[in-house]
Amino acid sequence: MLIIVKDMEKEHIDYEFVNSKTGNVIGYLSLAAGTDEKKRTGHLEKKKAELAIDNRMYIELIYWQEQDQGVR
Repeated sequence: MLIIVKDMEKEHIDYEFVNSKTGNVIGYLSLAAGTDEKKRTGHLEKKKAELAIDNRMYIELIYWQEQDQGVR
């Protein structure tokens, strides 16, 4: 008997925010997978700004990526 299992849709996408100067992760954010691109970008930019303020960093030194994806 052959059982085919479909990949389940992700319910959320996890992001990590990285200090590009040190390579250290300085924050995380989880968003619903169905969030449209404009809203997703808005949430990510807002979190990036909060982290820049909290860590007293230039905002340009912070970038986000999907967690466990790494920069290519």
